[in-house]
Amino acid sequence: MKRITFTIPEEFQTHEVVSDYSFAAVGDSPGFDEVRAILTVDKLPVDAAANTRHALTMAQADGTDSPDDLTKKRLLEDLEQTQLQGSVVDFGPILLVFTTARQRDFEFRPAGRKSLPSGPVFLLNYRHVSGPTAVTEFRERTETRHPCSGQIWLREQDLVPRRITVITEEILTTKYTVRNEAEIDYRPTPFGLAPATVVHRQYLNQDLLVENQFVYTDYHGRTFLP
Repeated sequence: MKRITFTIPEEFQTHEVVSDYSFAAVGDSPGFDEVRAILTVDKLPVDAAANTRHALTMAQADGTDSPDDLTKKRLLEDLEQTQLQGSVVDFGPILLVFTTARQRDFEFRPAGRKSLPSGPVFLLNYRHVSGPTAVTEFRERTETRHPCSGQIWLREQDLVPRRITVITEEILTTKYTVRNEAEIDYRPTPFGLAPATVVHRQYLNQDLLVENQFVYTDYHGRTFLP
């Protein structure tokens, strides 16, 4: 029997990262990934020679296997060299997982309504039940796919998504479980619906291992909405 032990550090390393951010295809991938060019880490500029475009993949947009995973793993190694272990998340395009073609991969159940300062929202629980759609996690140069569950918050007046939550769990042993939780808030822009904030936390049982807080501003590009 393989024995696994963990030591939770008494102090966490905290980094502030500023990046250019976009959606793009990486290599021959048929879907879209989050692509970042890191500008500064802890207010210090990143060496231009090392400032490659980083594809941070946690959810393949079209739910299919990417033929370019090797490229993504190499980009992950670049991030590890900049001391950003555990920060590799790609929840921004999670909306694309719920296209009409992929909705059959999920079970949906009404979960009531909630009042927000911006207005009331409908809550919809979802759970992945079949099909290739999954959350992909790169860990220690390996790739693992997880089924996910969570909630979709829909603005009552027009059913525009305001928030999506994502939960995954991986049982490592009878003693240890790794849990990822993410909360993605969306806002309308002249270029379509785009992430405003993303909060991601990873736990080992009840102990917090990683917390990522992303803020997205200054969207620009080709206008899709009138």
